[in-house]
Amino acid sequence: MLTRMFFFIAFFLLLDFYLFTSISPVFNKGSFSNKIFNITYWVISAIIYSIIIFVFINFNKRTPSVHFNNEILISSFMFIVFISKFFALIPLVVDDILRIFRFIGQFIVTDLKRENIFDIDRLKFLKKTSLFIGSTFFITMLGGILFGRYNFKTKNINLKLENWSSKLKDFKIVQISDLHLGSFSSVKKLEEVVEIINNEKADLVVFTGDLVNNFHNEALPYISTLKKIKSNYGNYSVLGNHDYCDYVGWKRSSKKWKDNFNEMLEVHKKMGFNLLLNSSKEIEIEDEKINLVGVENWGAGNFNKDGDLKKAMFEVNEEYPTILLSHDPSHWSAQVLDFQKRIDLQLSGHTHGMQFGIDIPGFKWSPVQWRYKQWSGLYENSKKFIYVNTGVGNLAYAGRVGIMPEITVLKIS
Repeated sequence: MLTRMFFFIAFFLLLDFYLFTSISPVFNKGSFSNKIFNITYWVISAIIYSIIIFVFINFNKRTPSVHFNNEILISSFMFIVFISKFFALIPLVVDDILRIFRFIGQFIVTDLKRENIFDIDRLKFLKKTSLFIGSTFFITMLGGILFGRYNFKTKNINLKLENWSSKLKDFKIVQISDLHLGSFSSVKKLEEVVEIINNEKADLVVFTGDLVNNFHNEALPYISTLKKIKSNYGNYSVLGNHDYCDYVGWKRSSKKWKDNFNEMLEVHKKMGFNLLLNSSKEIEIEDEKINLVGVENWGAGNFNKDGDLKKAMFEVNEEYPTILLSHDPSHWSAQVLDFQKRIDLQLSGHTHGMQFGIDIPGFKWSPVQWRYKQWSGLYENSKKFIYVNTGVGNLAYAGRVGIMPEITVLKIS
């Protein structure tokens, strides 16, 4: 662990030195602005590297903490500094690589026109461009924390399902996902979410996983608030990958892991949510019925695969429409679409829309789409649907740029 930490820090220190020596000359040497830039750059870098060293040394000693919001703000600050430096480096590195090839080419190709590869005007332009790019990203990401983090948006979706009874026209389901309560700064912000939900007067409220970042006690200050969520036919939930406490180095066979997991199950009960653990519920609505199915987390790749679709669907009556709650949208194409029993609609979360992207009428984009084919909104295949909610909370970065925290209102007919 310490060896890995040493190489990690050494590598990033080299990049830091490279970026600093490239950008610092933009300010006149010895000027007040130059001194301020130099001091600020290295003080911030020193703080970040100190935090990294502390985290590396104490990683396996980590215990549940009450200071979750402080942690998320610190990690967010580190994230925006690193991402800003990364984008500032791009034009400098690309130009240096091109100049190296051009320099070598002058010796290989004898008739190649010799150029001044250290052209002063171009170097000044690149350094200013690098500073502009880095500053732009820093300001943008900082704005995401100040203005995007709690900018809750309601998305209204009208959906027609092939197997849906005409007697259940405009049946309303409110979906929330990825609360990550450890990242909330106050109960007041969550109360705003609950008020939005209750104003919809939903028939069903569903939560599609990731209640916390790691530990069950992140949710304790918010139980009484979440208990206020009302619906006509009940509130239902499933677990997400972060609800298993798998990211803190605890073995699942350990007592502390089992205790945390059992407490997590109790939290859902205290919230007034019916937690579906690879199980189904036949919901009666006057003289009609629908199947609501929930699986534990199942994710493609290295994500845990606790979800057991076969077990969850065992008692499902195909005479009625089926809605599946599954945290990870990759489950849809991997198992759900071709499952032997028809699943009309899957509701998922997990992606957060990467908390960064563009979401405007007629156009959506986020880097997360390179990882998840279904990452935000409604998708259809053979008259079967999946809706991916981009989450209410945040993780790692305490902000949102372009992809706002979402509360989904689905009207099904």
